Amino acid sequence: MRQSTLALICGLILFIVLAYSWCGRNPSPPVTGLPATPTPQPPVAVRATPQGAASPSVSVAQVTATPPTQTPPPEFRKVAQTAAPAIIEITVFDTKGQLLRTGNAFFVSREGLLVTSWTIVADAAYGVAKSPDGKIRNVTGVLASDQQSDLAILRAETKVGVPTLSLAKNSESIAVNAWAVVIGSSLQHKEQPIAAGTITSLGADPKKDGFQISGSIPNDAAGAPVVDAEGEVVGIVTSATKDGLRPSGQLDPLLTQARLARTARWAAAPVESPTVSPTPTPTPKFARNPRVLYNPAPRYPYQARLLRSGPTTGSGKFRVTFDANGQVKNVQTIESTGQGLLDSAAIDALRLWRAEPGADEWTVMVPVTFQP
Repeated sequence: MRQSTLALICGLILFIVLAYSWCGRNPSPPVTGLPATPTPQPPVAVRATPQGAASPSVSVAQVTATPPTQTPPPEFRKVAQTAAPAIIEITVFDTKGQLLRTGNAFFVSREGLLVTSWTIVADAAYGVAKSPDGKIRNVTGVLASDQQSDLAILRAETKVGVPTLSLAKNSESIAVNAWAVVIGSSLQHKEQPIAAGTITSLGADPKKDGFQISGSIPNDAAGAPVVDAEGEVVGIVTSATKDGLRPSGQLDPLLTQARLARTARWAAAPVESPTVSPTPTPTPKFARNPRVLYNPAPRYPYQARLLRSGPTTGSGKFRVTFDANGQVKNVQTIESTGQGLLDSAAIDALRLWRAEPGADEWTVMVPVTFQP
């Protein structure tokens, strides 16, 4: 009896040991006719080498076609700020004093010589130049022009020297891939430069042939200078943009003509030619200069006393043109008071002036000073 009980206990212990051993073992994967699937590995970043590259040192620009950026290097912002005082807004009028158009121009001499696009002034009879500081100068006319290149040099009246831009002295400044910016009048565009890009194409002669830049140029940029990193003018934007930007070298012969010219003249100004007659001409009915009969002084505008910014006093000069009947035909601002409200008050008062009838139109220059 004891032996059978002992045998039963031993058999039970052996069964428990075998059962525990069997349950703790990992089951083997089933055997199939397919190869075992490999354990996935983490992805490894691999830098692709362009086809045909001899070595990893090849520049990306040689194997990719990335369009050039239109943001100029940082130093061009300072170039634009330095050039801004010499870049002006030119406004031209017809023979009746009606506004024709407004464009860009820039001074190239302290005596008032300025450069612009011929198309802007081609049919003008009068004109004024306004600087970023608010000064308005009378433009006496065109000294030299070239319709083929669409360039013109004019003279503005000035008693003191004006800020100027220098022209590039050699054609090396105009080179493919060199940066250039177009700077317009700050009176028309607050953000400067108004266009930028690298020079993409040149003509056979960089001093005479037009060139292109990669940046897009606004439609109202005619007359604006194209400036390099040194702040020198390498080109001029003209109305004929399809022919490219005009290199500054095309200004050399025009500047020579302008300095030799004795007088400036507008293309649309009336031509005064003497009449030749075999018989003596009678003395004109109005031989003497007409007199101003009614000339009320401009009153200080009440609104100017309420101004919180800008000048409230100032002096200016205005040109009053009378017709043959003694009526005011046009009032032109020659020198601004520095405050638009004061200029408007002066113009409104001068339009009321009356003069004696005369043989022809005549003008008088009127200085005006406002004090509260």
